[in-house]
Amino acid sequence: MKSTIRNRAAAIGIATVAGLAGLGLATGPAMAADSGAANSSAQSAATDVDTQSIYYPIEAGKYADELVIAWGQDNTGRVEAFASDDVAKKLADHGNEDGTHWRNSGAEGAAGTTYITYRNTETGEKMTLGVSNQAIGDQDEWGAGPHAVYRVDFDG
Repeated sequence: MKSTIRNRAAAIGIATVAGLAGLGLATGPAMAADSGAANSSAQSAATDVDTQSIYYPIEAGKYADELVIAWGQDNTGRVEAFASDDVAKKLADHGNEDGTHWRNSGAEGAAGTTYITYRNTETGEKMTLGVSNQAIGDQDEWGAGPHAVYRVDFDG
């Protein structure tokens, strides 16, 4: 009788530990990153942990592309992760009515910044993003750092 009770207690203990371990895996970084734009209001309230859960490309062009894609999808949380507060505000003020029509048309570097130029295929408008090379260079296990796009200019 004692061995049956011990066996059941051991089984319950193992199940409990396995269940808790499963919870730990389910809340890891893979669950925190959201590639869609399903709930931008919830994403805009992201914490520092959520910002660190996003992988940031280490190449300026790809980094800027991620910002433009997020902006085109009206994904406020990702825009705020990739851009400075000033840039995120300017993008929001500009609006993204034709946000999915921006195409990367070139890049050039000067004084610690890579300038990535985009052209809107619907409106012909030009946008230039300034990406900090230092922020791109400061990498950890999540890639480059957040908020590396610190400048945006629009030309009609």
